[in-house]
Amino acid sequence: MDEPTPNGAGEPDEETESLDELVNYLTPRRDNETMATYQNTTSIACPACGEPFDYLVVCKQDQTSLSLDDVMDLCVTADHDGRPFLFTHE
Repeated sequence: MDEPTPNGAGEPDEETESLDELVNYLTPRRDNETMATYQNTTSIACPACGEPFDYLVVCKQDQTSLSLDDVMDLCVTADHDGRPFLFTHE
């Protein structure tokens, strides 16, 4: 009998799949080697707090610097690889 695979060791877990799927419903705004930014134009709920978010920032590198022009609330979650997903609330 096969043993279940722990999260992060083989197949992606359900949360990672839902984060990757979420990106498909957002409008791409910026994409470079360090991060990708997507706008939430349809008021999708933030997976961390349940409120609609404004932008999703996906960090692609271990160390990334963000410059925020406005004061905003941030919610953060990560996929099984530890890649941060930042949800902005203006």
